[in-house]
Amino acid sequence: MLQLLLLSAALPAMAEVDLGSYGRIQASTDLAGGEGDAVDVVSHGTRLEKDPYLELDVVFSQELEGADRTALFEVVITPALSGELFHYDGEWDADLALRNLYAEARGFAKAPLSAWAGSRMYRGDDVHLLDFWPLDELNTVGGGILLQPEGWDFRLQAGLNRLTADEWQVQWAEVPDEAGVGTERILTMDRQRLVSSAQAARLLPFGDGNTFRIKAYGELQALPGATRVEDDWESELELPADFGSVLGAQLSAWGWGHDAFAHLFLRYATGLSAFGDLTVPSDGMSLDYTVRDAREFQAAISGNHENDRMGVLIGGYVRRFMDADGVSTDVDDHWEGAIALRPTLFISDFSSLGVEVSQQVLRPDGLNPHSRTYDVPMVTKLAVLPALQLGRGSLARPQIRLQYILTYLNDDARLWFDTRDERHRSNVQHFVGVGAEWWLNSRNYR
Repeated sequence: MLQLLLLSAALPAMAEVDLGSYGRIQASTDLAGGEGDAVDVVSHGTRLEKDPYLELDVVFSQELEGADRTALFEVVITPALSGELFHYDGEWDADLALRNLYAEARGFAKAPLSAWAGSRMYRGDDVHLLDFWPLDELNTVGGGILLQPEGWDFRLQAGLNRLTADEWQVQWAEVPDEAGVGTERILTMDRQRLVSSAQAARLLPFGDGNTFRIKAYGELQALPGATRVEDDWESELELPADFGSVLGAQLSAWGWGHDAFAHLFLRYATGLSAFGDLTVPSDGMSLDYTVRDAREFQAAISGNHENDRMGVLIGGYVRRFMDADGVSTDVDDHWEGAIALRPTLFISDFSSLGVEVSQQVLRPDGLNPHSRTYDVPMVTKLAVLPALQLGRGSLARPQIRLQYILTYLNDDARLWFDTRDERHRSNVQHFVGVGAEWWLNSRNYR
């Protein structure tokens, strides 16, 4: 990242450079001498107990003024860091990923059209309190176009991935060198996954400065068939072609107050898309090693309403997931849901006091793998969140926050964890943390 900053300083004056960042960090304790634990029994728990994470956006922009209009090209580079901190574990290492590396052009045609190519996070609106994107969240290496005539928004995207885990999409093997000395590494299986999506949205103004939006979303994933080598070349396994799709819709409204908004998401996914674009299904497959019979339904809400004195954030979802193995009493098949509500009092332009209450419920179709009983885990959390922040608002950032979280697990939730896990030993868990969160001119968090 230091090299990016030095490069931006050395660019000629004709290129504009913008920097942005999203990040979070905190130190925590469980009041028993250990680190504060995230206590969740669903896929998307509250964001309050998240580990440290940093994104740094570097955006290079250049305009070219022509006879008809101005063309703008941008290059967006976003390295990201996660994992334990050196000052915490004493290890000089970190997990580094490149979340964005793409170029985008707009204004090059008379139509309100833009195009991009590269690697990027490609996603829409989120459920902030639960830190996830319930309808459209893809990680893609490819390209796309965006057309925005008056009151409309049309988007197309297509990309490829080749996940290396579990020899599911790619396999390498060591074979004797043809020259007779040593071995060489050869590629024995190579199947890229196509990940594509399309969306159309209509924006409708209403009232005094308010906007209503309805969006339709579709996704298609495809994986070609291949042959995988098994048992040190003793046999081969045929992996058939696989597919997945998503049909979804989103209703949104905003504009009636400062940072006020409301979203309703509906999503129905099949096959590969039910697992996600970066997931290698390690189990839950059908007998022919495909996941095309997997199903997922998800509905979610997200919203915020505020005035000069206080604001209220809400987020929640319900999800039904069924894998492709055809077993009706499988613990992997389940209903799950979570709801969180965070009212915040704006004490001044630079301080606030928030309280968050949340509830999680998991209802699996099969037996708990630890207790071998049929359980319905439930987790209730109550958090107190005094903070210093830049401005009044539920989403005003940067923010320095002290937080105390009291978590209550019912007996079924406690049994969901291994008997040696601290969360198994008590129905009540504590989390005290001090930390910060920010988004400053970020391309992905606004």
